[in-house]
Amino acid sequence: MNTIQKTLLPSLAAVVLMVSGYMLFLVISADESTTEHHEDDDDTVAAYEIYPGDLAEKLQDGADVILLDVRTPEEHEVIHLENSLLLPVQELSQQSLNEIGLGTNAKDKEIYVYCRSGARSKTAYDLMTSLGYTNVKSVAGGMIHWEEDEYPYTEVGLYTGENVQSATAATTGSPKATVDRTLHDFGVITQYGGVVETTFTISNTGDTTLSLGDITTSCSCTSAEVSSKTVSAGESAALTVYFDPDFHEEPLGVFKRTVFIPTDDPSVPELEVAVLVDIIEGQ
Repeated sequence: MNTIQKTLLPSLAAVVLMVSGYMLFLVISADESTTEHHEDDDDTVAAYEIYPGDLAEKLQDGADVILLDVRTPEEHEVIHLENSLLLPVQELSQQSLNEIGLGTNAKDKEIYVYCRSGARSKTAYDLMTSLGYTNVKSVAGGMIHWEEDEYPYTEVGLYTGENVQSATAATTGSPKATVDRTLHDFGVITQYGGVVETTFTISNTGDTTLSLGDITTSCSCTSAEVSSKTVSAGESAALTVYFDPDFHEEPLGVFKRTVFIPTDDPSVPELEVAVLVDIIEGQ
C-alpha cells in the first residue's frame, strides 16, 4: 500500500461513517414524523378509536365532522359535546339513524361517537360499521376522559333534536341492574405490597335475565372480572376489582379509579363502580 492510499483510507472511512449516521438520522426523523405522540395518555388507543385531544383539535380547526352521543337523554342533559346528535345505543338501528339525519348520504361522512367511558360507543361503532358506515371512530375514554383532561366544546341542557326515549320510561318486562355499593376505599397501601382486591355484588331485580358486556376501566392499573355475564331475575353476580399499586407511576395522595360494566338494562346501560387509593411510594 503506497503513502497516498494510507493517507486517504482514514478520510474515506470517516466520510462513510458520517454519511451512514446522516442516513440513520433521516430514517429516525421520518419515523418520528409519522408517529403520533400523546403525552397525556398512558395507553395506546385501538384502531377504532380517536384520542379526545385529537378530536378537540379537529373541532378547533372547524373540521366538517359529525358528533354522535350514544348515552341516555339524562346523561346528555348533564353535559355533552357542542352540536352533537343524540341516539342512545340501545335504540341504534338504520331506521333511527335515518330519523336523525344520518341515513345513506352520511355513510362516508366523518362521524365520532362517544358515551361516558367508551364502552357503549364501541358497541355503536360495531353496529354502524356493520351497517356500512365507513368513517366512524369511537372517542377513547368517552366524556370521563374528555372532562378529566378539561377539553372545551362542551355544554349542558336538554336535547332539542329528534325525540328519543327517556331512560326513565317504563321498563316492564326488562332486567334491572343494581350494585350493592358504588365506591370502595382501599385506604393507604404500599407500592410494593402486591395487588389489592375487593368484591361488589351486581343484582338483577328485574323480570328477565340481565346480560353484562365487556368490562372496561379508567386506567390499566385497575382490572375487573365478573363471576357470570348473565344474571337471572332475582339472582346476583360477584364483580371483583383489582388494583396494582406498582403498575406504573400514580398521582400523589388519594385518587380514584373507575370500572364500567355495560348492561342491557334500558334504564342503566352502564353500571359504574369506583375505588379510592392512597399509595405509600417506595414501600
